[in-house]
Amino acid sequence: MTAAPALPASADARSEGAVASLGRFVPPFEIDRFGASFGLGPARPSGVLKFRFCFNEVPFTAETERRNDQPVLSLTGELGLVPFTIENPRRRRRLRKVLAVAQSASGLRWEITRAHQIRATGEIDLGLPLTPMAVIAGAATLLLRSRPYLDLIVAVGSEL
Repeated sequence: MTAAPALPASADARSEGAVASLGRFVPPFEIDRFGASFGLGPARPSGVLKFRFCFNEVPFTAETERRNDQPVLSLTGELGLVPFTIENPRRRRRLRKVLAVAQSASGLRWEITRAHQIRATGEIDLGLPLTPMAVIAGAATLLLRSRPYLDLIVAVGSEL
């Protein structure tokens, strides 16, 4: 008794080509270039990998891209609003003081946008190969360097 093939002939041929192409590469596979190695077209046409996460209740967006063929991770965190002076002068003064110190010592760039949002940004070179572990390690490195400032800004920002 013989079983019918599970995949149509054309899909079966594509999967064989994909499996065969894996033999040409030595792991670890770079996550921004993985799909192209299977003949499925570029993994990411832009070459940019984007994702979001929260760290200590602060939403961050992350983006990896290659510059001079080296992967770089960029993080942007939105830490909430700076109150107007009339709303809470003490909290505003304390937030601005913490942001001034964080700017010089945390390893991130801090700004207050025109919409009065506190934004933190930072970049780190990830080195090769660009693997999920390298991305996580890069994000953790940036965030752990600035964690005391992030914690303080969140604490001061939530004061009444």
